[in-house]
Amino acid sequence: MPGSPKRKKASRIFQEQALSWEWIDGVKIESMDEIPAWEKDSLEAYHIERLKFSPEYVCRAVGCKRAMRRALDRAELCQEEWVVIMQDDAVPVAGFDRILKGLLASAPAEAGAILLHRCGFARSPKPSKLEKMNRDYRSMTSFAVRPAFARVMSEALSAWGGEADRIWKVLLEYGESLYYASPVIVTCNQKGSDIISGIPELSYLWQ
Repeated sequence: MPGSPKRKKASRIFQEQALSWEWIDGVKIESMDEIPAWEKDSLEAYHIERLKFSPEYVCRAVGCKRAMRRALDRAELCQEEWVVIMQDDAVPVAGFDRILKGLLASAPAEAGAILLHRCGFARSPKPSKLEKMNRDYRSMTSFAVRPAFARVMSEALSAWGGEADRIWKVLLEYGESLYYASPVIVTCNQKGSDIISGIPELSYLWQ
């Protein structure tokens, strides 16, 4: 959201690495009444009894997904071959731009998106390379996407009732060609996360 501490911190990190960027504002949902049943029934937290009617988590989870669709719709309009989308808690490794360019240059023509961050995986001083995704790696913290594929992702999210970072599983089931950077070249600070801090029943998903 505009003026948030996370946005200010991220701006400072991007400036230090001489990266250029633009912000896509988040989507704030005031009430559960604004969310259709199909868009919340598949949320993992919605099936935890104590959170079933928790407007704080449900509204944030759906708002996050809608904001990601905004970012993807903006990416679709870009003229570059690749667009990088980062959430405001993303921390690119030193030399991110140089490493990223090497990864993108090695990407197969059929690759639609490349995951730059994966939960539970630390960055490493080793040179990063691309690996083909053959199982679900949940994270929307940072990824590179081709503009044409951004539309595919946005449409998949528009019909998906679960958390946004589970969309990779859906895309794999569609038969899409997805890759990930190994080791990761983006980390994130999850302190204060709704999942890690507020929903211990689901924290195992991010280990």
